[in-house]
Amino acid sequence: MSLPSILKLTPRFREVVWGGRRLEPEFGKPIPAGKPVGEAFELSAVQGMEALVSEGPLAGRSISELILEFGPQLTGIDTAEKYGADFPLLVKWLDAQGDLSIQVHPDDEYVRREDLGRFGKSEAWYVVRSENGRVAAGLKNGAGVDDLRRAIEEGHVEDIVVYHDVSPGDIVCIPPGTVHALCGGVMVYEVQQSSDVTFRLYDYNRSQPDGSLRELHVEQGLAVTDPSVDATPSRVEAVRQVTTEHFTLDRFNPTDAHAHDPVPSFSAVTLLHGTADLQADGLSSTATAGQTFLIPAQRGFTVKPQEECEYLIATVPP
Repeated sequence: MSLPSILKLTPRFREVVWGGRRLEPEFGKPIPAGKPVGEAFELSAVQGMEALVSEGPLAGRSISELILEFGPQLTGIDTAEKYGADFPLLVKWLDAQGDLSIQVHPDDEYVRREDLGRFGKSEAWYVVRSENGRVAAGLKNGAGVDDLRRAIEEGHVEDIVVYHDVSPGDIVCIPPGTVHALCGGVMVYEVQQSSDVTFRLYDYNRSQPDGSLRELHVEQGLAVTDPSVDATPSRVEAVRQVTTEHFTLDRFNPTDAHAHDPVPSFSAVTLLHGTADLQADGLSSTATAGQTFLIPAQRGFTVKPQEECEYLIATVPP
């Protein structure tokens, strides 16, 4: 079977204590009734949360299955040589009705040394909605790991982290080691390494629906914390929004058809606003706000707006 040049994806949803219901009215996501859903795994090969192809000859196939069958045709030669059968990126929507736990992510070296998987977690947020919202990102000037430990023990972690007001269009880059939290009233697009490893440092003594407290990972979290990280949100006017060793992120807002040249890796295309047709090699698929498409490596494609639209493209750098 040949590999189509456009793969429309169906996400998986995660119920969490801090989640809400806005993904349904905002993007028409079919989230489970009555559940506080905080995450939509749009492009994912994370075990148990894999996105599926939603239409065409490969409908129902997972990302992992596609890699096993098509390998470098899907991910690109350089990406396949570097990551093999491991899909390197994860794209999500996050809808924070309440504050997420104050947390930190490890890097590649730590997770491999501790046998927690292959990938650490470097991530970036593009803020799509903010109801006078904020994010926690970084520690206050002069605060170190010992200060953070003391704040955890005494229950005042919120006093030691830095909070930033955010608005739609802001970018927040969160490298491993950054103490951070998405806060209530904020919805973001997230691109990250393909990892589900999070170390919770503090969760406000908040109960889950069954009355239990979520697990904390204080010693692991403190071991990977880097107090020197500056994760101040920014607004980037250029097409290229983010560049890291793990991913790039570009933003487009065309009024007419925009042709995208082939690139060495796959492209993850997510529509933020509006409606558009994606066209490639004689195929066409209509994209509505909130949907994500996977374009295989070395495939050119065109985005033709039906109305004013905005979209993001995540790729893997050479």
